Amino acid sequence: MIAAGIFTLSGLAVGYVGSAAIASFLLAAVVAAFTALTYCEFTSIYPSSGEGYLYARKTFPPLLAYLVGWCILLGYASSCAFYIASLSTYFNEFIWHVPLVALPGLVFLAALTLLNMKGTKESGTFQIVVTVAKIALLVWFIAGGLGGFDTASITERFSTDLPLIASTAALVFITFFGFSAIAASAGEVMNPTKTIPRAIFISMLVVTVLYALVVLVVVVADLTEYTEAAMGVAARAFLGPIGGAVIVGGAIFSMISASNASILAGSRVALSMSHRSHLPGFFGRISARTHTPYVAVLAAGGSIGLFAVLLPLEDLAHFANLVLLLALCFVNAALIVHRRRFPDIERPFRVPLVPLLPALGIAANIYLILQIPMQGHLQPVLLAILALLVGLFWYAAWRGTRYEVPDAAGPESRIVALRASPREAPFRILLPVYNPHTAEPLLRIAATLARQRDGEVTLLRVVQVPDQLPPELARKAIEAEDDILERLAALEGELGVPITTEVRVGRNVGRAILEARREDRSHLIVLGWKGFTTQARQILGEVTDDVVRLARADIMLVRFGPERAVPRRILLPTAGSVHARKAGGYAVGLTEGGGGTLTLAGVVSADAPERNRAEREAWLAGERAGMQEGAAVETRVLAGPGVVESIVAAADDYDAVMVGASGDSFSSRILFGTIPERIAREAPGTVIVLKSHERVRAFMGRVAAD
Repeated sequence: MIAAGIFTLSGLAVGYVGSAAIASFLLAAVVAAFTALTYCEFTSIYPSSGEGYLYARKTFPPLLAYLVGWCILLGYASSCAFYIASLSTYFNEFIWHVPLVALPGLVFLAALTLLNMKGTKESGTFQIVVTVAKIALLVWFIAGGLGGFDTASITERFSTDLPLIASTAALVFITFFGFSAIAASAGEVMNPTKTIPRAIFISMLVVTVLYALVVLVVVVADLTEYTEAAMGVAARAFLGPIGGAVIVGGAIFSMISASNASILAGSRVALSMSHRSHLPGFFGRISARTHTPYVAVLAAGGSIGLFAVLLPLEDLAHFANLVLLLALCFVNAALIVHRRRFPDIERPFRVPLVPLLPALGIAANIYLILQIPMQGHLQPVLLAILALLVGLFWYAAWRGTRYEVPDAAGPESRIVALRASPREAPFRILLPVYNPHTAEPLLRIAATLARQRDGEVTLLRVVQVPDQLPPELARKAIEAEDDILERLAALEGELGVPITTEVRVGRNVGRAILEARREDRSHLIVLGWKGFTTQARQILGEVTDDVVRLARADIMLVRFGPERAVPRRILLPTAGSVHARKAGGYAVGLTEGGGGTLTLAGVVSADAPERNRAEREAWLAGERAGMQEGAAVETRVLAGPGVVESIVAAADDYDAVMVGASGDSFSSRILFGTIPERIAREAPGTVIVLKSHERVRAFMGRVAAD
């Protein structure tokens, strides 16, 4: 906290509002204190690196959590750039003027980046030594300046312009944001549950007192002008040339230590975001020798240098304050939401008067944000908006175009056996073969659909072979799988569709299926499904969950009843969703292949008035009219006590029930929610669930995915 802010902003603040700058600093401290309390509670619950981003990630949807993390990354980069630019200003003003004004700060930035790449212990020891020294120097400066204390000059120069005092508080808020850096390193602190809140409280108290006294001394100095170098000029006036030089040296070291803390904290936030799939995985790479996130540290150093070169000093402060205050609004809101979502979680530190205090923190942060444009500082506001939009656009582009690979899936699979079809078909179906008892019935369903679309079927068998398995045993396992596919491929002539067989070896079955789909550009994946899972955290089973969530293809899940055959008479309950409409097209293909019929069904309550039934019949007629001309499609209105009960009761009249995935959500937990799963559990015959792949919706789903 004791950094460039107090050494450069104290003079600017006094220049704006005179001795009322003390009030501005106190107001900024009060605003920071609201959020500091929130940080204390969250740190006691989640004592891990990542601070505000981590708390948002545990509370909010992924996209909103990313926005919080992006604001914090921007805030650390721009605030550290402010420290680096301040260092250059002091260096040029008091030590040696260089032609390239920004050069001294950039040299120190490069050194600090290398120091943080070397190790946390080394950078932490450096931090402690410099902090003790700069507190001693500030006390010396205050002691020297208070000797000339004059009450009259203090009262005469006290501004009563309340909006300007508030605007100045917004400017100097950056000087208190160090409490966030404390929480950012919680994962590398012993006993963080107690240590972090204690550190935050002590820091806030000490720096508030020091800042108020420093501003008082700067006012007493009665300088001709108050610029970012005013404190150094005041030190010369009170302590003489030698004392002034010592204070200037202390100021430069303070800027160095604050920059070091910001690089450390910013890189840890980037590390946390990469571990939670909000930044590319390479940001989370750890050096085997130094055990530091070297890519994140390098990225932090590069972005800081960019900000330091592009923006002037005061704009840097306003930009940093704006994005940090915005992030802190979300963090305070996260505490309110977290208390409601997780009322029973253990909270070693509890903020009193929730939601009142966090709400006051939000209001105070918003008030300071509004002061920035109201006082005419429009450039940093526009730059902040642009930076947020760039961050959102980049995130959408990265997440939306990622390969379909499950998180933490391990190395890529590889093809070890392939017999490809001699021709390229316009429609391709991928059929992963898992259960030998259902493989042939599933193949017959896939082949029926492929014939209707002049397509082909790829039979995929994935072999999970541990790295330590001897080569001879691995070969035998692969040969056994190849025999299964060869027996199925022998049906090619009978089924009348080209069949490709492929054996892959991989550590993760879901990833292997997704990689096969990507390389083959399959349009439809047909999967066997038992209709439920025994795992509380899985909906369809681990492999199927990954495929459903990430595959850029239509997904057809088939749970066979007693008769494992291609269904000819299919009941399709529909409410007009995109999944149900796509299911209708596939259902027509299945029924036409065997001269069967498709029945579109609508469900009404058993006690619904006749008017509702007539409306449902008319709606179904409209759905029928939009389907393939000449297809054998009927309509039927089902009446019963509930949707599932009505469908299950009618299922006895059909070979299969086909259901479109529930709703329009991108989450497999919602897509395959209670209605399809209950039908799969309770219906006596075959149940088919279809999830349609729509490019725009899928793109947005990958962006918003957890």
